[in-house]
Amino acid sequence: MNGTKTARLAMTGLASMILAIAVTACMPTRVVEETPGVVADRQVGQAEALSRKGDYKGAARSYEALAAQSPGELRDRFLLRASREYVRADDTAQATALLNQVSASLPRADFGLRSLVSAELALRGGRGDKALAELDRIPQPIPRELSPDVLEVRARALFALNRPAAGVTAALERERTLSSQEEIRANQLLIWQGLQKSAAGNADFTAPAGSSQTLTGWLDLGRAALGTARNPFSANEDIAQWRTRYPSHPANSMIAEDVLPQLNVGLNYPTQIALILPLSGRQQAAGMAVRDGFLAALLQQEASRRPLLNVYDSAEMGATTAYRRAVADGAQFVVGPLTKDEVTAIATSGETSVLTLALNQTNDNVSPPPMLFQFSLDPEEEARQVAQRVTADGRMRGLVLLPNNDWGQRVFRAFDTELKTLGGQIAGMKFYDPSARDYSQPITELLLINESRARANALFAALGTRMEFEPRRRGDAQFVFVGAQPVQGRSLRPALRFHMAEELAVYATSDIFEPDAQANNDLEGVIFPDMPWVISPDAASSELRTTLSRHWPVRARGRGRLYAFGFDACRIVPLLKAGQFGSAHAIPGMTGLLSIDENGHVKRELDWAKVSGGRATPLGTAATAAVQ
Repeated sequence: MNGTKTARLAMTGLASMILAIAVTACMPTRVVEETPGVVADRQVGQAEALSRKGDYKGAARSYEALAAQSPGELRDRFLLRASREYVRADDTAQATALLNQVSASLPRADFGLRSLVSAELALRGGRGDKALAELDRIPQPIPRELSPDVLEVRARALFALNRPAAGVTAALERERTLSSQEEIRANQLLIWQGLQKSAAGNADFTAPAGSSQTLTGWLDLGRAALGTARNPFSANEDIAQWRTRYPSHPANSMIAEDVLPQLNVGLNYPTQIALILPLSGRQQAAGMAVRDGFLAALLQQEASRRPLLNVYDSAEMGATTAYRRAVADGAQFVVGPLTKDEVTAIATSGETSVLTLALNQTNDNVSPPPMLFQFSLDPEEEARQVAQRVTADGRMRGLVLLPNNDWGQRVFRAFDTELKTLGGQIAGMKFYDPSARDYSQPITELLLINESRARANALFAALGTRMEFEPRRRGDAQFVFVGAQPVQGRSLRPALRFHMAEELAVYATSDIFEPDAQANNDLEGVIFPDMPWVISPDAASSELRTTLSRHWPVRARGRGRLYAFGFDACRIVPLLKAGQFGSAHAIPGMTGLLSIDENGHVKRELDWAKVSGGRATPLGTAATAAVQ
């Protein structure tokens, strides 16, 4: 699952089970008895075939159709299988919706699949601890047909929790359940990707006492794993040194046949690139930060392999004119422009003649041309990821507090839609004036404290006397989702605390946080997603942050995310050139785990942090437990 080739759930016996049910039912003739089972048998076979071909959504729809025409336990069984296929198709919202329709009382034989799907959804929601808890609910012994997938999810959860030794151990146990070389190679890539994730969390790669040479070698490889992902330009030497130390390790063939060729693909740039950005006018500062990040990545490439880069000022000559000039000058790949209006102008110009990575999105009513890809720091996608995290944390009913502007409206629509799809509910919401200094009114209205006071005043009036009174906030919410820039956030969070919302978990988008330990003391306890550039403690991210701070200290404080955005835009160019799309080709970038979907959008899976002592503390095992 999640981009790796996994062992498929065996469906042998399911068709005969359906036939048995049909035969034992009190039907008048033999023909009527057999027909439903034969039809179901054929539909199950079709769903299995679609899944084997990789058409997971098609398989899911087939299982949904079977569920709609099946009673009781069979309906639940098909809903579980449909939910699982939607997970494989990366449609977690639909997978969750179907899982919520499954009856709480299941036959023991279906416990394992329900826990497996629940664990996968928890893991994709950033909750590795919850994923492990779900897997631990599976009755022992684990059914043989489920064992490979259970061990895969267990390994991925352990890697996500920065426990690489346990993750590798689970994956090696999984390998013993596999039979083909193709499956074993996919399992090795699972370990490699897990090591990259653990390295990003600054995990300890020390091998436990008495570890096998195989486990020790894998953990030692973890020290080189992050460099290949975050910054592949200097990774070949680290891997070569590892291969010298472990010449007979089973990972050697995987490195030679998969990792190193992939590294070379990631370094294979077009010979000439055009970068179109606003380098004057209102957007000058943003354009320069993106340009500097792009150059920082490009300059790490060996001089002999470095492409020619021409930079064009879209503010000076206009985006479409700059695009025409770039193509006329011989650009084989165009990166930019930066603003939504500029991207829309390029998309509708009819002149997109080379591969183009736009650094924003087109307007909603515009269909981009085939050669145009879109990469943006999208607050709406962040809002959807917050909804996924909230529900993964088991908080299904909450409050929303957003600025009364276009940004707030867009964020609200994205969050509301995703939360409802996942089975959650907004108990109350308020838009506030972002220019205000005092947020007491929208907060007391959101928490229904004003209604509590009104009831008390009515009671005092009826009794003709006044009594000691303490207003109470509403008790039907488990969280507050706040949308704010840093200045507003540092006022909203203390105001929520003052108005008796201390025990409510507070979630936000990354906009609320900027690296300033003293100022962020007012954000204590806020949980938010952000790019590794901002919150990851790993060496590769730290090195680039230090470089930016040394050479451009002013830009580092105010434009760091855009610098990382430019760096990742440069990293994506070779992948687009090679046509490598989908979650199987995801790379851990500075702005998130990056992949390119079938619509040409670059997707960012963000890391999670909680403000503690004014700093963004990555949500690993301990921090995650602390927010429960």
